[in-house]
Amino acid sequence: MFYASHFMKEDAKAIILDEAKALSNFMMSYHGYYMDLFANGNIELTQETLPLFPAFSTSKISQQFSQNNLQNIHVSVVTDKARNSSNAADSEELSAIKAFKRDKTLKEYYKFIDGIPTNYYQLAIPLKIEPKCLMCHGNRQDAPDFVRNNYENAYNYEVGDIRGILSIKVPEGKLTDKLNTTFWLLVLYDTALLIGLFVFIQLLLYKFKQYTSRLQDQVNQQNEELHKNLSELNSYKIAIDNSAMVSKSDPKGTITYVNDKFCDNIGYSRDYLIGKNHNILRDPMLDSSYFKQMWDTIQSKKVWSNIISGKRKDNSAFYYEVTITPILDESGDIKEYIAIRYDATEVTLQRQKIKNMYAIDSLTRIPNRNKLIIDMQLIDEPQIALFNIDGFKNVNDFYGIKAGDRLLIQFANFIKTEIAYNKLFQFYRLHSDEFAILGNATLHLDEFVAVMHSYQKKIEKHYFSISIEQEVNISVTLGFGMHENALVKADMALKLAQNSKSEYIVYDDSLELEKHYEENIKKANIIKQAIDNRGIVSYYQPILDLKNGVIEKYETLVRMRHNGELISPGAFLHIAKQSRNYFRVTEIMVEEALKQLCHHHVTLSINISIEDIANGDMCHFIIQKLRESDYADRIIFEILESENIQSYDQITYFIGEVKKYGAKIAIDDFGSGYSNFLHVLELEADFLKIDGSLIKRIHEDRQSRILVEGIVDFSNRLGMKTIAEFVEDEIILETLKEIGVDFAQGYFVGKPMPTIV
Repeated sequence: MFYASHFMKEDAKAIILDEAKALSNFMMSYHGYYMDLFANGNIELTQETLPLFPAFSTSKISQQFSQNNLQNIHVSVVTDKARNSSNAADSEELSAIKAFKRDKTLKEYYKFIDGIPTNYYQLAIPLKIEPKCLMCHGNRQDAPDFVRNNYENAYNYEVGDIRGILSIKVPEGKLTDKLNTTFWLLVLYDTALLIGLFVFIQLLLYKFKQYTSRLQDQVNQQNEELHKNLSELNSYKIAIDNSAMVSKSDPKGTITYVNDKFCDNIGYSRDYLIGKNHNILRDPMLDSSYFKQMWDTIQSKKVWSNIISGKRKDNSAFYYEVTITPILDESGDIKEYIAIRYDATEVTLQRQKIKNMYAIDSLTRIPNRNKLIIDMQLIDEPQIALFNIDGFKNVNDFYGIKAGDRLLIQFANFIKTEIAYNKLFQFYRLHSDEFAILGNATLHLDEFVAVMHSYQKKIEKHYFSISIEQEVNISVTLGFGMHENALVKADMALKLAQNSKSEYIVYDDSLELEKHYEENIKKANIIKQAIDNRGIVSYYQPILDLKNGVIEKYETLVRMRHNGELISPGAFLHIAKQSRNYFRVTEIMVEEALKQLCHHHVTLSINISIEDIANGDMCHFIIQKLRESDYADRIIFEILESENIQSYDQITYFIGEVKKYGAKIAIDDFGSGYSNFLHVLELEADFLKIDGSLIKRIHEDRQSRILVEGIVDFSNRLGMKTIAEFVEDEIILETLKEIGVDFAQGYFVGKPMPTIV
């Protein structure tokens, strides 16, 4: 019996050893294979991949095996330093661990345990630390984020240390009772269980491959998008580098990067600029407060943009349009600034030139009517003296236009010399032969009149040279106005002085103007009779297309018939406005133009004033006529020169409405006097009609030509066409073609006629 019992125990031990080795080989192979995948970086340890990690999955596999085998064999992987409570060793398992630690050559630990409620056989296989195990059990700071963030212990192992054991516990009763009868069943069952485990592992591998395949597809897609975005960004960078000056600076304004275009434009080398402050470009003429405002903006993390002036290396000035953008780091602090600059020198100088043209008379180079109106608004009690050269038309007719221009220039220079040291006065040319001196009420009115009268006497004694051999002596008539509406009052006084042949008249409310008004009433009645009796008629002046030599446009000009005479608009339109007959004249011109378009395939321009546009009834009438007509797209409305624009809203509304029906807009008398330079930026004009005072001298006066060239360039930039007026000979016409003017109008092209040819 003892021998049989001993043999059974030896058989049981052998069975346990074989079972344990098979299980341990499987568990260690599984542990090693998946541990390699994680150690080599093929799988990243995350919450999602944790079920595949050996430290986690072997415990689960052991639990499933222990719960499902017929012999109640308990298999577990335990340690004396457990990260999870399920992996903690019991007292017998701790004894086995200690035995392996004492004798590191020991390969297995076997012991029969008298236990409660049953005895069992204990077999343990040592689990030693391998190099790949140090990934999670070496220094804590080297462990994966997931391990370091979730576990506090089981670190600082070295290769060869005992990490734990594979523990196999086999109950004695089950083994001895069924050793012979169930051995093969157990083998088959265990084999089936192993196969099931293998299938489970393969399923896990299949799922893992699907997961890794999806990850790889996503990575590939993101890589493609990244390469595409990088390619696009590089293209944008190349485009910006080829068109703009780009620089970067640190938060203190120190330059850290410049592109080639920046260096080429500024004149400094890249090596010189790097490390310098951006104020190396600063124009010393600019106020420091300007740059303070810029710094306050960008330091508040906002984008700043403007056009400013700067200095190149050779000290030459230039203008550039700059946009400075703050770049923020992950914390929201300013990391650097990127500045993109575009050379705006040409555009800025052109704007300044246009601005000067708006405020400066092109012939005499003194301030014009526009500047006078602006300056008057800055004075509380202005005083105005208007100077009109007597008989100036005779000088033009007898000696020629050039002689007249020389006289105007010399007259302007004479007055400028007289008031050069008197800061109380400012001098202006209003139009043609009319000039103005503005005072600021520092002098009493009587003193102001006395000083102006002294100038009048000096003019009469002075001889003005109009040619090499010819001098003329002239006289002037003065009109004075003051305080509110000073210019209007001065103009009324001047006209009264001219009509009464007085040297000068000072406007006064007590002046007897009844006769003047009575004369105006008579003229108003004549105009009313002409309107009622079809005495308001249209004449048509041809406009030549300089590109193809064809006449397809005409300007509609108003005339009045009275007692067999044909009266020009300058003699009656101002009276028509005062007597409120003016709008009926405009209505007649619009109606007649639309009738002509029914019979002639041409384009007709019609002159309208700001008063027409501002009048609601007149505006409605014009729009209604365009709506009813089939020829509205062959109408051009020429907006007449005026300084009385009160609201751009009215004008823009009118322009928007007529353009709905195809009509176009032209600005008349552009380039002289109140030349509408300011209006061009507000109104969507299609044509600019260049004033005749410039065109007459264009072939022989360099300044006139430069101004016209500037107007043509200005028009081209805004997409508008130009029409030159007062084309009187072939030389002027050819000069206009050279400059690039689009259309020409004048007596050389054709005189106004009562019918369209």
